[in-house]
Amino acid sequence: MKLIICIHNHQPVGNMDHILEEACTRSYMPFFNVLEKFPAVKLNIHFTGFLFDWIKKHKPDYITLLKELHNRGQLEILSGGMYEPILALLPEDDALTQIELHRDMMEETFGVRPKGMWLAERVYEPQLPKVMARAGIQYTIIDDNHFKSIGLKDGELYGYFVSEFEGEKIFIFPGLEVLRYAIPFKSIEKVDECFKDLKNAGADVAIFGDDGEKFGLWPGTYDYVFAKEHWLESFFRYLTDNASWLETVHFNDYIETTPPKGRIYLACQSYREMEEWCLPPERAREYDKLFHDDGLPCRDFFKGGYYRHFLVKYSESNDMHKKMMRISKLARGNSAAKEHIYMAQANDSYWHGVFGGLYLPHLRGSVWHHLIEAQKILDPKEPFVDGYIDDINLDGHDEAVIRNNEIEASFRLKEGGVLYGLDYKPSSVNIMATLKRRYEGYHEKIREAVAQPAADGTKTIHDMVLAKEEGLEKYLHYDWYRRASLIDHILGNGATLDAFYRCEYTEPGDFVREPYRAELMKENNGVNLILKRDGHIWQGDTMFRLTIEKNIAIVPGKAGLSVDYRLTGEVGVPFLLGIEFNFGFLGSGGDRYMETENGLYGLAQHGILDASSSIKFHDPYQNIEIFLEFSEPAELWTFPVEVVSLSENGFERNYQSTMVMPVWQFNLADGARNIHITMRLDRTDQA
Repeated sequence: MKLIICIHNHQPVGNMDHILEEACTRSYMPFFNVLEKFPAVKLNIHFTGFLFDWIKKHKPDYITLLKELHNRGQLEILSGGMYEPILALLPEDDALTQIELHRDMMEETFGVRPKGMWLAERVYEPQLPKVMARAGIQYTIIDDNHFKSIGLKDGELYGYFVSEFEGEKIFIFPGLEVLRYAIPFKSIEKVDECFKDLKNAGADVAIFGDDGEKFGLWPGTYDYVFAKEHWLESFFRYLTDNASWLETVHFNDYIETTPPKGRIYLACQSYREMEEWCLPPERAREYDKLFHDDGLPCRDFFKGGYYRHFLVKYSESNDMHKKMMRISKLARGNSAAKEHIYMAQANDSYWHGVFGGLYLPHLRGSVWHHLIEAQKILDPKEPFVDGYIDDINLDGHDEAVIRNNEIEASFRLKEGGVLYGLDYKPSSVNIMATLKRRYEGYHEKIREAVAQPAADGTKTIHDMVLAKEEGLEKYLHYDWYRRASLIDHILGNGATLDAFYRCEYTEPGDFVREPYRAELMKENNGVNLILKRDGHIWQGDTMFRLTIEKNIAIVPGKAGLSVDYRLTGEVGVPFLLGIEFNFGFLGSGGDRYMETENGLYGLAQHGILDASSSIKFHDPYQNIEIFLEFSEPAELWTFPVEVVSLSENGFERNYQSTMVMPVWQFNLADGARNIHITMRLDRTDQA
């Protein structure tokens, strides 16, 4: 029996140096150091472009080892998208270039142009054979559940198949889930049983393909795989000793000696766990329960969700994706801008499962950084100001954008007329890059979990239930609106910060999630966006009419917005007006702070600050300062917006943004009142 082993090593664009250092030290380097001892073992490997480039710069000796292993015939090199994008989510030209860039990098290093590729997150769609074939790719590997869901049985999966789209063909290998869950988590004896079961079932080839990080970097695996139990060395020794009946081979060699099993057409699909993660949380829990029901007659046809639904599940992900698509179209023919677009297409920030992904601010920040860098290259070089109203996020409702050479501000008209994106171009930062606090299906496990010591290496990452700190259940609060800025809250006089923080309060106004009318006025000296809503305040059964109008002005060459609020109506009761701001930083600690007329505070401050006419936020790490000034002093409600999310290390609390809300006491006895707010941005190295 032949055995094809494919190892995929990946770190996302924007990941921190110390994380890449740890990954190399605990996983990638020891893995190939062990392989060097067993020259008869042949592997197929894939390194994503960002990781490989980092290794070339920081670990050149490691590249030398990889080249030696390749030259002596142990390694076949696979390609992929340069920055590990989900190919199906890209414009076709971008997908082709991503593959070509990676093939160029591999050819430059190893002297061969890869014929196969790793498909990011094994997200397959029927049009991809054409894309891969046009890029010069001959084969790929995806999970066996793709094949089973269209009717194939286990005994029909031992080999590879040919598929095509519009006459362009590709070979597709099914990676076996039974091996993915066995290696390296089961003992060598159990793995041996698994291989013998496959051989006895008639398999002439078995294919294993999975993440290299499971060898040493996943929790509990370093000691198990390398330091103490030496699982990997035992495994390679086992393969060497059993080569008479279990021969490791390369994909390309197998293709040259063995014909495909037949033609096949596969549906839109990814690996099984991904199809659970992309479901709405309540349905994901139902899916998980049903899938693990011993009474389920046939799991092969038990399909979950569709990867693209992440763009529905997380509107913040959709915003990044649609902006990437818009700028990519504008950047055609501009290689400098396109390079940033390619880096912004790294898949990790667009979804969330057992890994942090979208919930990690530094990964989202990297996407926004590269999108803004690309936009800056495309912008006019002289000072300009512009604005437009269009459905930019493709949800069927218009958004408004006002922009100049310093900033770009985006507003959701259908939901409160809120400011949901603010790109500060001098530092290439979107200061609104935050997340709302959402219910996730795994939160039910948190309520049952307690802090535990690190798991041993015998569990897969999908089995682990770890809490990185005690008391996480205290932070399980869920927002009923999207975290943004210029959110108009009408609150009763009895409103409290604690209830507001928990999102367990009554809001007598109807402005937060309701639509605002928009009018755009362009003049030579600037653009004014006028947002207006004729809404209401309720007190018991009594309704009062209230109109909120906010006039947002932007001028050329200035990194700031001028906002004039006007409230009109015959409201017979006093109320509180709170205008909420959320500023997304990459963290709340270090040298970051906020400052009012009354003192300095950390970004994780939770409380009501004494009345002030201004507040400043300072973040030297992203090189940005944010200044807010109010025409009337206001007490400032503030707290950190923190989510409880799941990563490969367990459940953890993740800072997303700092909420600050100036609150004024209102009494519209005279029928109208005005508030003026100035927002100004600057670099910390120029402030």
